[in-house]
Amino acid sequence: MPELAARPSVARRHRARRRRIVALGTAGAVVLMAAGGGVALAVGGSDDNRYRTAAAERASVEQVIDTVGTIASASRRDASFSVDGTVATVGVTVGQVVAAGDVLATLDTEALRNAVEKAQADLADAQQQLSDDLDAQTSGSSASSSTSSSSSSSTPSPSATPSASPSTSTETEAPAADDTRGDSVDPAVERAAAEVRKAQGALLDQYQLTADALTASSASVTASQATCAAFLAVVGGDIETPEPAASEPPDATDATDATDATDPTDADEPSTEEPDPTAVEQALADCQAALTGALDAQTATDTEQQALLTLAAALDQAVQELQKAVAESSSSPSPNTPSTDTPSASAPSTSTPSTSTPSSSTQAPSDDNDTTTVTAATIVADQAAIDLASANVTLAQSRLPFATLTSPISGTVAAVALAPGDAVTASSTTAVITVLGPDGYTVTTSVPLTSIDIVSVGQAAQVTTPSTDTALTGTVSSIGILDTSTTADPAYTVELAVDPTDEKLYDGASAQVRITVAGADEVLTVPTSAVHVDGTTATVQVLQDGTPTEVTVTLGAVGTERTEITDGLAVGDEVVLADLDEPIESSTSTTTGLSGLGGDQTEMMGPPEGFVMNGDLGGGPPAGFTQRSGG
Repeated sequence: MPELAARPSVARRHRARRRRIVALGTAGAVVLMAAGGGVALAVGGSDDNRYRTAAAERASVEQVIDTVGTIASASRRDASFSVDGTVATVGVTVGQVVAAGDVLATLDTEALRNAVEKAQADLADAQQQLSDDLDAQTSGSSASSSTSSSSSSSTPSPSATPSASPSTSTETEAPAADDTRGDSVDPAVERAAAEVRKAQGALLDQYQLTADALTASSASVTASQATCAAFLAVVGGDIETPEPAASEPPDATDATDATDATDPTDADEPSTEEPDPTAVEQALADCQAALTGALDAQTATDTEQQALLTLAAALDQAVQELQKAVAESSSSPSPNTPSTDTPSASAPSTSTPSTSTPSSSTQAPSDDNDTTTVTAATIVADQAAIDLASANVTLAQSRLPFATLTSPISGTVAAVALAPGDAVTASSTTAVITVLGPDGYTVTTSVPLTSIDIVSVGQAAQVTTPSTDTALTGTVSSIGILDTSTTADPAYTVELAVDPTDEKLYDGASAQVRITVAGADEVLTVPTSAVHVDGTTATVQVLQDGTPTEVTVTLGAVGTERTEITDGLAVGDEVVLADLDEPIESSTSTTTGLSGLGGDQTEMMGPPEGFVMNGDLGGGPPAGFTQRSGG
């Protein structure tokens, strides 16, 4: 019996221990809930703790560009100039050891500078031509450089007056819109000249809108071509499926009939597999969407062009109205022109105008050969010439930095196929300097247009590749100037020379590249999350007397954690990171984080089915409980 009495005692002890566990777990849950409530009060309890801030302080910052590249053997590279020119110097000889980025040769920059100066002069001429033509229109003249009766007679309304007057008389009438006759300007002429200036401004504004639409349309067409090329790559040569589908369904639509011996074309491709229908559908949808976008862009361009034509006609009409007002103003009696009799000029027969017209046309070339009538089309052509000249200036300036040829890799010069005085072409395959690398490697990658301007030769880089866990180092050795992107976003080739290493690398392997483009030690910085960028403007919120104030700042190096501030802040300024009063999305889950203590649970759950325990407990085990007897 003592043994039987002991068993209930053991059971009671287990039940008591179970109640203590539940009580402790519940108490722990209460503590956690109380702690959570304390955090909530600490976050939103008072205005003093509303903003999470950080002080502007001096620290180190590093800005990097992450990209993907391809590893290649650096055993041989043929370096050539990226622009045309004349070789000025060659700084290496065969057998000389060079490092990546070392200068190999240079071009004569005088020719390149002359090209820049010529492009700038052409731009100035184009701008002056537009200004002259605009002035010619608003002055009431119909000629761009000199006012002659031959050009004035092209407009029907004022033809009678200039035909009866000599060429010198026409020149005195040309500036009538801006000149004064007597003590005041004719109000009609002044109003007409204002309308011409207004029409000129509207035409030039619309020209810019049309040019922008045309650029967007061109980019859309290029993008659609690339997208549809991907579709054609998926479907292969089977791109005319819809046409023969009605006449020959088995041959055109069913890929299983591709091995039909009666079709010699199909017999040539017995091993081709049907493309994945899902991939074909997706590629087709992408192509159709790209084509739709291109058509929409072209429609928008057509709309802008029609608006441009309408404004061009309005300008021509305004110029004609001004010329008519000038003619009417000049035909009125004036003490300055007592000898001119308008009625007598129009009364004679047509022989008088016909005689005076050749006389003035032969006299005009003696003063100036350019008597082109200034119309709206002339103004548009002038603006187009300015745009072209501006692009030529940019192109000429971009060539200057590429007058220096640098070695793309470290190694030994094996051949020099150019000499001072040689004329070379861009990317020549013969005028090269060959460098052999001592079993070194390079990484070729591409950098988008938005970042290429901050990449320069000599910058340090870190390279990682799947063949080794060791992070490799290298330097930027060359930067290309040709767009190598297959999309609408331009990208340019950047080549890095990997520092010598004993790690096993594989030609053609992929590599992750991180180029350090900027960085400094002990500079004024703030957390990057505190900086807000809108276009080209960067701002931070500075907490002053408990109130955040937006301050415009100038950025230096932009790192992942901290950003350099070169202007706008001082050491110790408190910048706002977050407003803790802003609502925070929270989960509706009521989980306490402790297993078995959530909800209204009041007791411990029994062991799972199949649970095995050594020993012998009284009180009756739950269903499925297995007891193992013995030691």
